[in-house]
Amino acid sequence: MDNLHALRASRTTEGDVPDVSPSVEYADSLADVLREMAARLESRAEEAAELRVRLELTERAQSTLEDERREAVQELEQERRRREEAEQEREDLRRELQALKDERESPGTVEEPERAEPRPATVESQEPVQRPWWRRVFGG
Repeated sequence: MDNLHALRASRTTEGDVPDVSPSVEYADSLADVLREMAARLESRAEEAAELRVRLELTERAQSTLEDERREAVQELEQERRRREEAEQEREDLRRELQALKDERESPGTVEEPERAEPRPATVESQEPVQRPWWRRVFGG
């Protein structure tokens, strides 16, 4: 813009340029300003559209990450519960095994553990147990 004014000023001093009325000069400068502003507005609109797209992509990515995190936390909680249940079952079995071992070591004891099945008094009263076929064939 300044270059245009400088060019016009240099031409008017040289006398090459015919006199232009101030209203025509004002109209030219106004048109230049409007063109420049329109170009800047287009540029800003393009930037805004680009930023809008980037924002949408970022929001989708964040949403996806939050969903994945939520699922991972749920899976972790489920796994933690399964582990605690397995540990509790292991501890129960350990106690039961210890009670059975203690019972075998002291056969004269009248008290039996709560979980142990009652034993028949004599061997004859037990029903014969059928052995697996592979033990009958191969012995054992």
